[in-house]
Amino acid sequence: MSLKDVERENKDGTRIKPLYKDEQDVVDLASSIGDSGVCFYPAESDIAHRFLASLRNGAVMQRERPDFEDKEGSLLLEVMRVDDHPRPSKRDRSRERESEALRELEAIGLDIHPDARFMAAVSSGLPTDQDHNYLAYVDHFRSTVLKHAGKADAYRAERPDCDLGFIVLDESTAYFESTETPSLPGRGRPHFWFTDSAFAEVAAQSAANCFIWLTPYKMLRDVRTGVFPLPEMTIIDVALLTMEEHVVYDERRMVSAEL
Repeated sequence: MSLKDVERENKDGTRIKPLYKDEQDVVDLASSIGDSGVCFYPAESDIAHRFLASLRNGAVMQRERPDFEDKEGSLLLEVMRVDDHPRPSKRDRSRERESEALRELEAIGLDIHPDARFMAAVSSGLPTDQDHNYLAYVDHFRSTVLKHAGKADAYRAERPDCDLGFIVLDESTAYFESTETPSLPGRGRPHFWFTDSAFAEVAAQSAANCFIWLTPYKMLRDVRTGVFPLPEMTIIDVALLTMEEHVVYDERRMVSAEL
């Protein structure tokens, strides 16, 4: 899903602007993440560092399609948004509740700065597996990325000297592969999404040179050490994906960490 699609979905006339509503918000998020929050997969590379440097030094400028260009660095960037919400009847209950919450805030009559952004932490009222679902996550990621991949040839025809990057704002929760041992409920293997074969195969088909994968909402907790560290941004050199053996997770045992 592109950010423009999201704007059309959530257009309700309110003055309150959701967090990460437009493409520039997503680029600003990427540029603000420090080294400790960055992961290179499957390895560091020249192209990965070129895209990171371009984001951090403000060289990317907004355009119509793709969304950004760094002319001096010969880089193109397309922004997209994915999540893990099932959509029965094409309705996203979480998005609907977010829009309702923002309208309620505006109705209060708050004095809101025009540049303010809000994140509505709402409950959809659904059971966790109907609100955050691994199979829905994989499906939404695949359909969104491949939709944008279909435009890659047109982008390259217009700028044949440029490398193409996809910036993915991933609003999913963290996951883990639950243990099959009944005596250890809530235990299992952490899900590292960028190593997951289901996602890596899509990235390899994306026609992009580089993936910048933002995951601001993924969090795992460990009973012994507290928060389990996860990257906030993963930068993938797509050409290197074929050199790596990816992890196969059992989709039947994938559970959202948001219990």
